Amino acid sequence: MHRRMFPWLAVAGLLVSACGGSAEPSFPEDSFGIVANRDVGTGSSRVLVGILQPDGARLGSPDISVDLVANPIDDPADTQSAPGIFTWIIEDVVGLYRVEFEFDRPGTWEITVQPENGDTLAPAAVNVLEETFSPNIGDRAPVVDTPTLAEFPYAELTTDPMPDPRFYEISLPDALASGRPTVLVFSTPAYCVTAACGPLLDLVKSMADDYPDTNFVHVEVYTGLTEPDFQPDPAHLAPAAGLDGWSLPSEPWVFVINENGIVTARFEGAMAADELRAAL
Repeated sequence: MHRRMFPWLAVAGLLVSACGGSAEPSFPEDSFGIVANRDVGTGSSRVLVGILQPDGARLGSPDISVDLVANPIDDPADTQSAPGIFTWIIEDVVGLYRVEFEFDRPGTWEITVQPENGDTLAPAAVNVLEETFSPNIGDRAPVVDTPTLAEFPYAELTTDPMPDPRFYEISLPDALASGRPTVLVFSTPAYCVTAACGPLLDLVKSMADDYPDTNFVHVEVYTGLTEPDFQPDPAHLAPAAGLDGWSLPSEPWVFVINENGIVTARFEGAMAADELRAAL
């Protein structure tokens, strides 16, 4: 597995309502797509695509249908297409389209948005990796220590303003040794550059009651939260998120790990409740 780090990816913004009426274009003429996640590997891989305008306004909604098309940049004829599934980052505010593609080779690929109405948007590039930075589906989960309430108060464990104690009662090594599935959330609600950390953690918290036989572990991306000179910088990066842990290239993340310690699902940036239900 590659062991490098990239800057956090910014995918947040303001959702703008689309034009009404089926005869009108789904998006304004100057709209374009971006790939909003970067840890994309060969094989079956989940891709998130945002729709923007030049002023940074974010577009898209569950009511606007799009198809997403992928092809290697050096082979435009080798295409695959699938409907984009709209997924909220912040409910009723901003979201992205998600899709699963089968990437048969590493390198630069183009992702093209074809709206239900109007012109196809200019293609966006994504670098498909031979090996992902963070653990991929089928990999053994890295066993790295994480702090718990038995050792630290909430103020040192999380920036979640309404923490769920179940997410801090068991360490990751103990969770992986428990013989039960584990949902692992990496997020930093107070310092998230994507604005997705709090909503994603809240979503997982809202579902925990439905899975009483599953471990839930939240790892704050940063440590030293109560230090007088604390800054959300690389010097305060949590060991579990760094190069000796899960090698996260962005935040937030949700991983699902089975009772044998194998990663069975991974969600970068944004996730819908139905995706987690299917993984569990």
